[in-house]
Amino acid sequence: MIELVLAVPALSLLISLVTDVVYMSYVQLAASIFVFIAVIQSVMGLKSDKIFLGGYFFLDHLNAVILFTVSLLELFIAFYSFGYIRTEIKHGLSKRKFKFYYFWKNLFVLSMMVSILANNLGIFWIGIEGTTLATALLVSFNRTKEAYEATWKYVMMCSVGIALGLFAIVILYFTTSSAYGQSIKALSFLEIVKIGGSLDRNFVLLSFILALTGFGTKVGLAPMHNWLPDAHSQAPSPISALLSGVLLNTALLGILRFYQIAVSSGISYARYFFIGFGFLTIVVSAVSIFSQKDYKRLFAYSSMENMGLITLGFGTGGVAVLGSILQILFHALNKGAIFLSSGNVLAVTHERKIKKLKNLSGIMPVTAFMLLLGTIGITGTPPFSMFLSELFIMIGLFSFNPVFAFVVLFFLVLVFAGLLSKILSMYGNAQDEKKHAMESSLHPFLIYIPAALILVSVALLFYIPNPLLVLIKSAVAELGGGIA
Repeated sequence: MIELVLAVPALSLLISLVTDVVYMSYVQLAASIFVFIAVIQSVMGLKSDKIFLGGYFFLDHLNAVILFTVSLLELFIAFYSFGYIRTEIKHGLSKRKFKFYYFWKNLFVLSMMVSILANNLGIFWIGIEGTTLATALLVSFNRTKEAYEATWKYVMMCSVGIALGLFAIVILYFTTSSAYGQSIKALSFLEIVKIGGSLDRNFVLLSFILALTGFGTKVGLAPMHNWLPDAHSQAPSPISALLSGVLLNTALLGILRFYQIAVSSGISYARYFFIGFGFLTIVVSAVSIFSQKDYKRLFAYSSMENMGLITLGFGTGGVAVLGSILQILFHALNKGAIFLSSGNVLAVTHERKIKKLKNLSGIMPVTAFMLLLGTIGITGTPPFSMFLSELFIMIGLFSFNPVFAFVVLFFLVLVFAGLLSKILSMYGNAQDEKKHAMESSLHPFLIYIPAALILVSVALLFYIPNPLLVLIKSAVAELGGGIA
C-alpha cells in the first residue's frame, strides 16, 4: 500500500490537466481519502523499517509520523478546497484562474511525499526542490504585485538554501564513498548510518552544518526566514495551511536525517546547533509579531515560533523530543484551522489589514470564533493539544537548564500576548445581524473544516489512539529521546 502514497498524487496531477476544476474537486476528495487510508494501513503497527522501490524509498517510525501528519492535513485541505473553489467562483473569480490549481497542489503534495519517504539523500533533495517549484506558482496565484514579490523572494532564498543542502549532500557523499565507493549505497541514509562510526567526523560535521543552514532556510529558521512571512501571507489559504503545517516539517526531516548521521558518527554536540537556531528563531518571531499589520503574516511568524520550539526540543533531548514529535502533528492541525479561518475572513471582507477589521464577530460570528479558538490553541493553551506537546518540551528544557527554560518561557509568553492582542482587536463585541449574511455566502465546508480541525486538536489532548501513540514513541526512540 505504501507505494500508492506516491502513485495516487502522481495520477491525480495528470488527471487534473484534462479535467474541469469543479469536477476535479471530486476526484481530489477521492484521491485524498484513498491516500490517507493507505498511510494509515502502512504506518500503524509498523514494526521495523520498510524498504521499497528498489531501496530508494523507505518507511521508518520518524518519517511515518510526518507522513501521517501530511496525509491528515491534506485530507482536510482537500475538503476545504472543494468549498474554496466554489466560493471564489461564486464571488466572481474566473474558473480559468483555477485551471492549474490542482495540478500544482498535487505536484506539491507528491514532492513532499517523495522527500519524506526517500532513503536516498539525492532523491530527498529532488523532492524538496520540487516543492519549491510547485509552490512558487501557488504563492503567485493571485497575480498581484505583492504576490509576485513574495514569489521572487521565496524562490531566490529557498534556492540558495537548497543549493547549500545539495553541497551538504556532496560533502557527505565524498566521505561515505570512501567506504562504499561510487555506488548508490553512499547516498543511502540507512547504509550511511550503519557505518557512521567509521566516517570522517570533520566532513560529517560540515555536512550537518550546511544541511542545517540550507534546509533550515526552507524550515524558516532565523536568520534565514525572510521569505516565509511573505510567501505564507500571499498564497491561497489552503496552500498557506499546507506550507505552514507540513512543508516546514518535511524540510526539518532532512535536517534530522543529517543529525542522525552525525550522532551515529559520535558527534553528540551537534544538538547544540539545534538549540542555538531554535532559540534564535523563537526570539525573532516573538519580537516580530508585535509589529505585524497583516493577519496572515502574523500567523506566518507564529509558524516560525513553533518550528523554533520544535527544533529546540530536538536539541534539548530527553522528554522534550517527545514534545517536539507531538508538536509536529498538533501544530499542523492548529495552524491549519487558523489559516483556513483567516481564508474565510479574506474571502468575505477582501481585507488583510488587522486595523481595518474591528467587528469580525459581528460580520462573521462563527469564523471569528474559530479564529479566536485557533489562536488560543496555537499558543499552547489548554484544552488544545499543543498544551501537551509544549508542556513536554518545557519539562525537558527545565531539566536541561532552568535559567534557559525561564528565558524561553518569557518569549513564549510574548508570543501569546502578541497573537491574542492582535486577534482580539479584530474580534470586537458588537453584533450586526445584517452583516451575518456575508458569512452565509461561504460554502459550508469553509466553516466545517476549521471547526473539525479544532475539535480534533481538543480531542487529542485527552486521548491519543494507542497505535498512533506507539508510533510516536518509536519515533522518539529513533531520535534518542527519553520517555518515562
